[in-house]
Amino acid sequence: MGCIVLSDELLNKAVKLHGHLGPFLVLGLRMSLKARELLGDKPEKCVLETLNCKPYLCTADGIRTVYEECTVEVQKRDGLAATFVDSSGKSATISVKSSLIERYIKAPWEKCEECAYEVMRSHDSQLFE
Repeated sequence: MGCIVLSDELLNKAVKLHGHLGPFLVLGLRMSLKARELLGDKPEKCVLETLNCKPYLCTADGIRTVYEECTVEVQKRDGLAATFVDSSGKSATISVKSSLIERYIKAPWEKCEECAYEVMRSHDSQLFE
């Protein structure tokens, strides 16, 4: 599959919820939209596996923007992956490539928005395992 296009409305909603635009917020949006594509239904739960600190946790706000009613549980682990589970128990796990995590974690604050737009323009195959 290609690049999921984020609507201005969804992006503005995410920035309003989170407070600023950054790559981890957009990764959360992209992971959620990919899960919607794979599951076709709203998940009841999302288990976000990552380090329990910023900017990794910014991903959770991206997920919450797309799935307002979804419970997001954070489990500590290296990397960045989210498992979305729907009401029937069907699940989809989306993992971000470790090379991207390294790149964005090292990006200076003043490049935050630039990195976010880069994530928006990227194809799924560039972002996810």
